[in-house]
Amino acid sequence: MEDDLRLVEEVLKGNIDSFNIIVNKYELPVLKFIYNMVKNKETSEDITQEVFITLYNKLYMYNNQYKFSNWIFQIAKNKCIDYMRKYKRVHEANIEEVKEVASKEISPEDSMEFKEAKKNLEIFINGLEEIDRQIIILRYSREDMTFLDISQVLNISESSVKRRYYKARDKYKQHISSNEKRCRI
Repeated sequence: MEDDLRLVEEVLKGNIDSFNIIVNKYELPVLKFIYNMVKNKETSEDITQEVFITLYNKLYMYNNQYKFSNWIFQIAKNKCIDYMRKYKRVHEANIEEVKEVASKEISPEDSMEFKEAKKNLEIFINGLEEIDRQIIILRYSREDMTFLDISQVLNISESSVKRRYYKARDKYKQHISSNEKRCRI
């Protein structure tokens, strides 16, 4: 966090190289988060670019009492909401656009099992309420994203984030067990 604050100070003093470091650090996580919201590769790239333009133009407004990464994800969330309101639709995921997990010498059976599990997970996540989907995406898009961080990004209480997260997790367990039962029949 101190590193981010130092970079912000440097950018505000006019150091463009520090802004490039911020972009390099956060571009991929922001892109992944946005893609999971809008489900379109080109649109995700465009919105990500808008996020960093907004970030640069509004950097002076950043409140250093909060984590810098949370502020970036809040901007990304708002840009996604703006896009969805403007176009009133969310594109279905094109599974081919999603990067495949890099693995060494994975068997065809394991590959097929992974693809089925991935598709099943995508169907489940896409069926969640918007806020629950955002919580799940934020929780798993960054390793260091805490419930408090998510509550700040989504502007809801930490207890609501936890409750919704664990409720969604329980729904997923039920979803998996119902699919397993269907496969046995």
